[in-house]
Amino acid sequence: MMLVISVIVALAILGVLMNILGGLGGGIGSDPKQAVLQKVQAQAGKPGASTAAKIKVTSDGYRIRKDDVLRDTTILADEVAFKCADDTTSTTPPLCDDSGETAVTLNKADNYYVVCGNPEATETKYMISFGRTAANADEACEVPS
Repeated sequence: MMLVISVIVALAILGVLMNILGGLGGGIGSDPKQAVLQKVQAQAGKPGASTAAKIKVTSDGYRIRKDDVLRDTTILADEVAFKCADDTTSTTPPLCDDSGETAVTLNKADNYYVVCGNPEATETKYMISFGRTAANADEACEVPS
């Protein structure tokens, strides 16, 4: 009987820890689309740039569409652009491809991303940049004027 009680207590503790770790979000192991969405939501309506955050892409050809990261925001799809830092495009095959109009394609790797913007800009108001390092992602993110 003591063994059954010990197992129940252990499972309860594990459940609480999983909820705490799952609530942190935006880090390694989380869904990349959800992590980028959270940064876009936090940056919406604000000038400047977010701090770089790390995401882990676990398969080649992973696509993040504008629709995936603009949910529940007032930002329109034509107000957002994706940009890959030079350190992601210089590899063979490239780790990041921003040639698509509505999506960015990432290959399997740890990536950093930054959301930057200027809500007062006339055309592209926000940019989401990706890089192999936080510094490269930050440098690639150009605040629109």
